[in-house]
Amino acid sequence: MIADLQADLADRASSLYAEGVALLDAAWDESVGLIRDVTPYGVFHTTRGSLTYAHLLLKRNAEGDAQRAVRIINIVATTQETRADDAHYGNFRWFFEDAVVTDLNAVEFVLDHLNVIIREDGGALPPASLAALRDMIALGLGAIDRLDVHPSYTNIALSDICNSVLGGEGIDDPSYVERGRRRLDEWWEFTNRSGPPHEYNSPTYLAVDIMRMASLAEHTRDTEIALKARMAEERLWLHVAAHYAPTIAQLAGPHSRSYRDGWTGAGGLLKLLMWLLLGDENLRRPTPYYPQGREEGHAEIAAGTFHCPGYVLEWLRSRTYPFAAAETSDAARGADIATYITPNFALGTATASYGVGEPPEAWPAPNSVLLQFAKDDAPGYGVLYARYIVNNKEPGDGDHYEEGRYVGAQHATRAIVAYGLLPRLRPATSFKASIRLLGLPEPIEVWAGDRRIDNGAAQTTPGEPIVIAAGRAYIAIIPLEPSDMGSGAPIVLTHNDGGLSLDIYNYRGPAKTFWEHRSQGGPFYRGNVRNAFIIEAADAPDFASLEAFRHHIGAAHIADSVDDAYIREIIYASAGGSIAMRYGLWDMQLINRSFDGQPYVAPMARAGSPGGPQFIQSRESLIELANARLLAGRTPKWLFADDASGRYTFANPSPEAAPVWLETPRTVVECAEFGFGRIEVDDATGDIAIEAIGEIGTFSVRRDGAVRLHINGADVSGSLSTPDHDGMRTFLGL
Repeated sequence: MIADLQADLADRASSLYAEGVALLDAAWDESVGLIRDVTPYGVFHTTRGSLTYAHLLLKRNAEGDAQRAVRIINIVATTQETRADDAHYGNFRWFFEDAVVTDLNAVEFVLDHLNVIIREDGGALPPASLAALRDMIALGLGAIDRLDVHPSYTNIALSDICNSVLGGEGIDDPSYVERGRRRLDEWWEFTNRSGPPHEYNSPTYLAVDIMRMASLAEHTRDTEIALKARMAEERLWLHVAAHYAPTIAQLAGPHSRSYRDGWTGAGGLLKLLMWLLLGDENLRRPTPYYPQGREEGHAEIAAGTFHCPGYVLEWLRSRTYPFAAAETSDAARGADIATYITPNFALGTATASYGVGEPPEAWPAPNSVLLQFAKDDAPGYGVLYARYIVNNKEPGDGDHYEEGRYVGAQHATRAIVAYGLLPRLRPATSFKASIRLLGLPEPIEVWAGDRRIDNGAAQTTPGEPIVIAAGRAYIAIIPLEPSDMGSGAPIVLTHNDGGLSLDIYNYRGPAKTFWEHRSQGGPFYRGNVRNAFIIEAADAPDFASLEAFRHHIGAAHIADSVDDAYIREIIYASAGGSIAMRYGLWDMQLINRSFDGQPYVAPMARAGSPGGPQFIQSRESLIELANARLLAGRTPKWLFADDASGRYTFANPSPEAAPVWLETPRTVVECAEFGFGRIEVDDATGDIAIEAIGEIGTFSVRRDGAVRLHINGADVSGSLSTPDHDGMRTFLGL
C-alpha cells in the first residue's frame, strides 16, 4: 500500500512538473528575456517566475536552454537596487517594469530562487554568471538583515530564516547561517507563546510557510537547524489539518490573510500542494466565484520534498464528525480562533481583527468570519463571508479589504459577530456590515421572519431572523439593533443570481465626516458604534424541513444591552446551546464569553472529533488525550493521539527540557530529560522513533511486545536491555 501511495505521488509530481514547464514555456517573452505575467492591470514581466524558469531550463538543458537561463539571470540582476545610499539597497523590483523597489518582500522571493540555482545549477553556469549570482545573493542577504521583519509576519519571517541559512551556505558566509539559526529560535520562541503560526490559517500563505520550512529541512547542512525546520513544517501541517474540511475540499475559516480567490475556494498554492499529497481532484476544480484561478508554483511544488508525517496525512484525508478546532492565535492580545466542521458545512470565526507587529498594525484582508456549505450542484460548495464596508462596494469590487474593527465569539454552530468603525477623517456616504453569500442553489429559498423574500431587495428589522436554505446546510442570520448615525440606518436584504447580501447600516446618506470617529479619542468620542449579528448553522438532514429549522430559530432568545461603562453584552440561546459575549465599545476588545453557561478560556490549541484522532498543544504539566497520558513539565508541548491506528506523537518545540512520561495503551516511554525534539510511538508495531537536539537523558521503555527503537534515524534496538519482570527495558547507549 505504501508503495502504491508513493507511486501515485510520483505520478502526480511528474504531471505537475510537466504542466509547470509547459506554462512557463508558453509565458516566455523573447523580446524582453523574461516570463510574461498577464494581470487585470496589464502585462508585466516577473522576476521570481523568470528565475523559476531559469532553473528549469538548466535542468532540462536542451539546445539553447542554458543560454536562455543565463540571459534571465543577467536581466534579473538589473532589477536589484545597487545604490548603497538607497533605503532599499539590495532589494529587487517585483516586475521588470517597476521603476523602483515597491514590494519589500521581493528580495525574499527572488533569493528563494537564486539559492536553488546556486545550490543545484551553479556548476552549469559560466564563471561570470556564477559570480553575478553570488553578488546578488550577498546584497540580498544584507537587505533581509536590515529589514529584519517581526516574527508575527509569518511567511516573510520563515522566508527570511530559510534564505539566510541556505543563502549563507550557498555563498559560504557562516554569519548568515548563524543569523538564520538565531531567527529560527526567535520564531519558535514567539510562536510557542500562543500555539499556531501567528499568520494563521491563510489559504494564500500557509503553503509559502510549509515550502520554506520543507526546503530548509531538506537542504541545510546543519542537522540541528534541519530538525527545527522539519518540526516547524510538522506544526504547520497540523494547523492545516485542524481547519481542513475534506468533504468540500476547503480550508475552513477563519483566515488571517485571504484574497478573493482564497475565501471563494479557487485553486491556489496551498490547494496545489495538498493535491500533490492527497490526489483529491476537488482541490483543483474550477469555481465560478473566482473565474481567473490562482494556481501557481507547479514545478516548484512538484520538485519539492515535503515531510508531512503519515499521521497528519491520514488526518487530512478523512475524519469523523463533528470536528472542532480551537487555537490561541495571539496570546499577548488574547486573540483566538475557532472552527467547527460537519460533512455539510464549516463555520470559523476569530475573536479579534488580525494584526501584525508590536504594537499590532491592523491588516486589511482577513476573513474573520467564514461559513462554507456543501451543495449538490457545481462547484459543490457555497460561501458566506462578512466585511465592514465604507461606501457601498459590490461583491468583488475591492471587498477583500476589511474596513472596520471586529470582535467575535463562536461556540460550535453558533457565533456572535460585532463590528465597529476604524478611525476615519475622510467623508463617507455609508458605513455598514455586509454579510454576503455566494453559490446558493436555485431556486433560492430565503425567509425574513414569516416573509419569504423573492428576488430583489427588502428591508428587514433588528431581531428578525433571516433563514436560508444553503444546499446541505441551513443558515440563520439575526441582525441586532445597529447604532443610527443619522440616516435611519436600514437593514437591507438583497438576493439574485445565486447571491445574497444582508447589509446592516450605521449610516447611508450624503457624504459626511464624523468628527467623533476621526481618532476615536479626543473631545467628541463617546464609544464605537454598535453593529452586530448572530449566526447559526445546521446540517439540513438534522431537521425535517427548512420550516422546522425556522421554528427552531424562532424559538431562540436574545439579550442585547450596553451599560454605563460602554460594555456591551450579547446573549443568544437556542435549543441545545447558548453563547454569551461581552466586549467594550470604548476599545472594541473582547472581555469574556461563556458557552452553555460556563466561562470559556481558549486552549493553546486543540482539535479533533469524538472517537477520532485528537490533537492538543498546552503548557499544562499533565495532558490526557484519548487513551494517552503525557507528563512533560510546563513546556509548550503538543500531543497527537489516534487510538484507532495506535499512533501517538509527542513534541517539545522548545529548548525547555523536562522529564517526560508518555503512556499509550501498550507502551510507556520515560525519559529523565528531554529538550527540543519529538517521540513517535506506533502501538501496533512497537516502533518508537525519537528525534532530539543535544543530549537525550536516560530513558526506558515498557511494552507488552516487541520494541524497535530509532534515535535520530539510527536503529538502536540492540541497545535496549532485556525486559525485567515489569517489562521495562532501559536504553543502554548512554
